[in-house]
Amino acid sequence: MSALRTSDRPLTAEEVAKISGVPLSTAYRNLAELCDAGVAVRVGGADRTDRFEIAESLTSHHHHHLVCTECGVVNDFDPSPQLERLITKELQSLLASEGFAESHHLFDVHGVCGNCRTE
Repeated sequence: MSALRTSDRPLTAEEVAKISGVPLSTAYRNLAELCDAGVAVRVGGADRTDRFEIAESLTSHHHHHLVCTECGVVNDFDPSPQLERLITKELQSLLASEGFAESHHLFDVHGVCGNCRTE
């Protein structure tokens, strides 16, 4: 939990193991248990490697993700209030027309990060 709490982006199990000093198998097991308990969530990267972060319901930090299709890194970004209002408005319209009840939404932008663009 402390590795996830101190990070400004979702982490791979390998990163959690390195930061926390636990064996990789322990990191995977603990992350699975945290996800099952609703404390952490999986965030898919473009490289098909799961990343993990603390569940938004336990924080006051509503955010979305920038996903690099080259290196797979996932970074958080905070939407402006205007963007979040637009997303909410469009979702409400879509959900009403489909008769769908939203529990939460994710907005991931896929592209190439600054590091990969300069390499």
